[in-house]
Formats: sequence, structure tokens, C-alpha cells
Amino acid sequence: MQRQNERGHNETIFQGEHLKFAQLQKRIQNKYLHSYHLVPKFPHPVEFHVSNLRHDTNFSSFQAILNDGGFKKPGNGITSTQSLVWWSLAITEGDIADAERRFLGDDKDYNCKPFLHKFTSSPAFRKSSRLGNFRFTFSMRELLASYRIQFCMGQTPQMRIYETVVYKQEVMHAILVHGPDAKGEFKRYPLLQDSANGVCEFQNDKILWRPEGMSKTHAFRLVQRQEMLARRVLKKKRKFCAWNHLAVAFHVPQGMIFKFDQETLLKHLSLCQGAKFKLSNEEFIK
Repeated sequence: MQRQNERGHNETIFQGEHLKFAQLQKRIQNKYLHSYHLVPKFPHPVEFHVSNLRHDTNFSSFQAILNDGGFKKPGNGITSTQSLVWWSLAITEGDIADAERRFLGDDKDYNCKPFLHKFTSSPAFRKSSRLGNFRFTFSMRELLASYRIQFCMGQTPQMRIYETVVYKQEVMHAILVHGPDAKGEFKRYPLLQDSANGVCEFQNDKILWRPEGMSKTHAFRLVQRQEMLARRVLKKKRKFCAWNHLAVAFHVPQGMIFKFDQETLLKHLSLCQGAKFKLSNEEFIK
């Protein structure tokens, strides 16, 4: 289905599905998806175990969060899908190093320098933000514990496969988190199950994410000899292809706020550099 998002950009959505690149290639025409098989060899499959989420925003929204004492969907939308507070994975250098060790597995023949970080150059891994200079970073454990108390009457929040969204070069997979009162509104979306073949799963307060596109432009090629090496690709031979990221949307009913006291908010706040291609209408402060 085609739609126009709040920023006026066209997007293709597949509700209730987390589609991999091969599945998307069969369903839509997108030159970045269809050039995926042409990129130089890179580490795959790779699995990241991510403990933290980040909510990036601009200065005016940052002020609103502090004034409100928490997070809510801006505006006056009245539908459940408009009452979502969006978070992204906060992937650390340690997460990348751990993913590299899992990729190498039990193969002791490889004695190599770190290499995976050279293949993780997409916006999903960068410390800069396309949304603003203000970043709130919370652990999944903290967020779910607070959400359970505020919106679930002490019950366990439900996680569902929300959608796959395709932009020009970007693919977003989204997880939905909601309380028991919203079960009827979201029951058409499948529950997020543990699956080694899925795009993601949730285990032990961590999101296990298996990206297919970790770079927008592949500047390195993976070479496997006596050691694992990342060889630089000549600029004229570099390929642009699709990259993907994972988002987590918390359902915050209209008129309510996902509350945190100001001390907690400031404790989890940091400043980040604005990315080259911004999505916010507001100018970056740095």
C-alpha cells in the first residue's frame, strides 16, 4: 500500500509483516533493493543483541518532553496508529564487537583485527541523528518496566509485528508495543515470536536484530583467507543499495503521556550531532 507520511514523503507499507529483501524484491520495483545482490561480499548473516533504545528529537520537541514530563505523540490525532511514540535501536561499539564475535562463531582459525565496524556505516549505526540534536537513551528493561506500570496494570506489554516500510533507499521494520486495553485495536498484527529466521525477536530484555543492509554504500569487501579482512573498494566500483533499520513504537493512548520525572529524563539525555540529511523541519543547533 502507498501512503504519504507526516513529512510529505511517499512510502510503501506492508502492515503486519516483517519482509526481508528477497521478499520485497518479488513484490515491488525498487532499484536499491534489486541491486542488493551486486554489492561486494560483506559479513552476513549478522545478529545484533541490543539493550537500549533512543528517541531523537529537535529543540522544540525536547522542551515539550521536559514540560510534559514524558513522551507522547505530538498533535491531535485520535486513532491508535497516530498515538505512537517512536524509538530506534541505540547500537553501541560493544554491540558491534559482540556481533562480530558471533559471526566468527567457534572458528578459531581466524586471527584478525576488528572488521565489522567498517561495514556498519548506515544511519542505523551512526552516532549522528537525522531528527535533531537531543537524544534520550533508555534500556529496554527500563522502558518496559515503566510501560507495564503506566499502561498495562502490571501485566506484560504485548509486542507485535507492526509493519515494513520502504522508502527510496531505506527499509524500516517496526515493532509495536501496547497494553492489554489496546489488544482489540491491534489484534490484526501478529505477535512477535522467537524465530531464528525472522528479522528480529525479543529475548532477555534485548532485541535481537538481523539486518541485511548495514551500509548505504559499500566501501569495503570482505575477504576470507587465513584471517578475515575488510578490503577497500574503489570509489568507481562502489554500489548504492538498500539499507534497513528497526524501530519500536510504543502505543501511548491519546491524552496520556509516557511519564518520567525530570531527573530521570535529564539523566538519560545527551546531545548528538545533526546528520547531513535531516528529517526534521527545524534546523540543527550543531
